[in-house]
Amino acid sequence: MSIPLALGNPSRSVPPITPHNLLSGSIPASFGNLSGLKLLDLSYNALSGSIPASMGNPSSLEGLDLEWNALSGSIPASLGELSQLVTLNLGWNKLRGSIPSPLGNLSNLSWLYLSGNNLSGSILASLGDLSQLEELHLFQNELSGSIPASMGNLVSLERLYLSYNALSGSIPASMGNLSSLEGLTLGWNALSGSIPASMGNLSSLEGLTLGWNELSGSIPASLGNLSNLSRLYLNDNELSGSIPSALGDLSNLSGLYLSDNELSGSIPSALGDLSNLSGLYLSGNELSGSIPSALGNLSNLKTLKLYSNELSGSIPLELGNLSGLKLLDLSGNELSGSIPASFGNLFNLERLNLNGNKLSGSIPASFGNLSGLKLLDLSSNELSGSISLTLGNLSNLSRLALRGNNLSGCI
Repeated sequence: MSIPLALGNPSRSVPPITPHNLLSGSIPASFGNLSGLKLLDLSYNALSGSIPASMGNPSSLEGLDLEWNALSGSIPASLGELSQLVTLNLGWNKLRGSIPSPLGNLSNLSWLYLSGNNLSGSILASLGDLSQLEELHLFQNELSGSIPASMGNLVSLERLYLSYNALSGSIPASMGNLSSLEGLTLGWNALSGSIPASMGNLSSLEGLTLGWNELSGSIPASLGNLSNLSRLYLNDNELSGSIPSALGDLSNLSGLYLSDNELSGSIPSALGDLSNLSGLYLSGNELSGSIPSALGNLSNLKTLKLYSNELSGSIPLELGNLSGLKLLDLSGNELSGSIPASFGNLFNLERLNLNGNKLSGSIPASFGNLSGLKLLDLSSNELSGSISLTLGNLSNLSRLALRGNNLSGCI
């Protein structure tokens, strides 16, 4: 179904345009004649072709929503003439080219959504002049260059999403000025340099994603000030130094992702104070020392990944208190001593990997209680004795690995 050209005639009655239709074809240039138009919503259709330059004509337009179509070509610079525009949503199309500089003139804009396109070039420094802006979505494009320091001027900003681009350079310290910010995602770019300590000033922040970059230096202890934070992604970078004990102050944190960095030192016992934590990911670092028994206090924990570190000492029996745990991976460390019999209390456990350590003693008979277990990997340790007959109770087990031990007896 194509859009009737008659809709571009302001002398005719314009029926309401509801998203989730099956409109196809191009947007008529005659829509630019709708001088009294305040809202144009053509989202969730199959429109193609370019956005007409004439769409910059309706001076009264406050909302333009064209997301989830198949629009191509560039964003018309003429949209920068829509001085009354409050929301501009062109996301999830096939738009190319750079973000036109006149968009920095839209002083009333509170919502700018350009995600899910093929936009290239740099982020305009002039976007930092949009003092009313509350949401800026530019993720999943091909944007390059650095993040302008002027982004720190957007004191009304609540969400800033720049992930899945090719942004480089450092994170501006000025972003610590964004006191209203609730969500910040800069992941999946090529950002380098250190994490600014000023980011500890983002008191409203609930989600921080800096993972999948090339960030280096240490984790600022000031991040422990982010009392509203529920998700912290710093994984897949080149961060070094120790994990700050101050992260144990993040009482609302549900996910802590620090894996695949170059972090060293011990795991802070203070992480055991994160009572709302459901996922703790510290794998692929250079962490040493013992596993803190305080981690046994994390009653809401479902995933614990400490694999591929240099952890030593015995496994704390307190980990057997984590009754909601579904995945426990301690493989690729230097853990010694016996496997705690308390692991038999982990009734919800589906995957247990202790491969590649120096564990000794026998396989606990209590493992027979783990009725939901699907994977059990105890290979490449120093386990001895016979294989417990209780393992025959594990009716859901699909993978059992025991190679590279000193086990004996008959099965």
